Amino acid sequence: MKKIWNKKKIVFLLLVGMIFFITVIWYVNDYYHGDENVQIYLQEKRGVSVTEMSDGLYLDGPGDNAAMIFYPGAKVEYTAYLPLLSDLAERGIDCFLIKMPCNLAFFGQNKAKKIMDSYEYDQWYLSGHSLGGAMAASYASGHMESLDGLVLLAAYPTKSLKSDSFSVLSIYGSEDGVLNMEKVEEGKGKMPADYTEICIEGGNHAQFGNYGEQKGDHTAGISRKEQQKQTVDAILDLTEAHKDQKQEDAAMTYEQISPQEAKERIETKKDVIILDVRTQEEYDSGHIKNAVCLPNEDIISEPDILPDKDQEILVYCRSGNRSKQAAQKLADMGYENVLEFGGILDWQYPDLIE
Repeated sequence: MKKIWNKKKIVFLLLVGMIFFITVIWYVNDYYHGDENVQIYLQEKRGVSVTEMSDGLYLDGPGDNAAMIFYPGAKVEYTAYLPLLSDLAERGIDCFLIKMPCNLAFFGQNKAKKIMDSYEYDQWYLSGHSLGGAMAASYASGHMESLDGLVLLAAYPTKSLKSDSFSVLSIYGSEDGVLNMEKVEEGKGKMPADYTEICIEGGNHAQFGNYGEQKGDHTAGISRKEQQKQTVDAILDLTEAHKDQKQEDAAMTYEQISPQEAKERIETKKDVIILDVRTQEEYDSGHIKNAVCLPNEDIISEPDILPDKDQEILVYCRSGNRSKQAAQKLADMGYENVLEFGGILDWQYPDLIE
């Protein structure tokens, strides 16, 4: 009797395993296919060449400074996003369209690392649609130091993206019937200070890609082409802002430090020059001990008190505005070790005032 029971148990387990296996095979093969229009984008079009990689497709356009790595939505054929990314590449942002195992980004959220290790770009952005966006956000949360920003298309983060040097752009359609807006609201608490949210009026969930209608989605009030155009425009606004900021940072060859750091340098270094760039009258009313008065407007015409270009110079003013101007002037004149630490209004060390 016991042997019969054991045989029945084995047969039952085999049947369960077979049913599970068939269900998994059916699930991963039941996905949204790219429509007939995507095939034309596999050929070079409008200056964008498409190269097949082991992890997907590389869309190389006329730009060479910025690139975006894109994670497709769940159960969506990755080529469905070719029209969107081709338009983006044509306008200067090269794109890496990732092919996910079983069309599920959950199984390939770390694929961005391989791409970034293999190519050289000044700016790197990560993006994704729906589940692909959630997985892109999950990867970005642990690698913000190597990324400039994240673009979420009908998606939200589950981990913190807070950083002073990271940007997030969230785009979704007003007619999206799939996106959980409560989760989007919750996700705002995980966003960095540089966060932008855009709702495309008339857009829906599926029209970020070219794979037809999606179950549960609402009918769009604008065309697929228009939704993708607005998406590309918004992404370009983000990347241009980053480009301008990087150029500004490159031009700024002085360093900004806190008043506390300035105090520590004053107390530990003997050869540091403390430069007060307020007027003589302001200087006479009270200044940091051993500071030298050189008004901001006189820096270019009276540099004699600063003989050495490699001399460490600490610059301050009243509120921090003139000190930045003065620090930039000194940097432009070739001084290599200029440190700006704000205004005397923020100086909280009365024992160092005379």
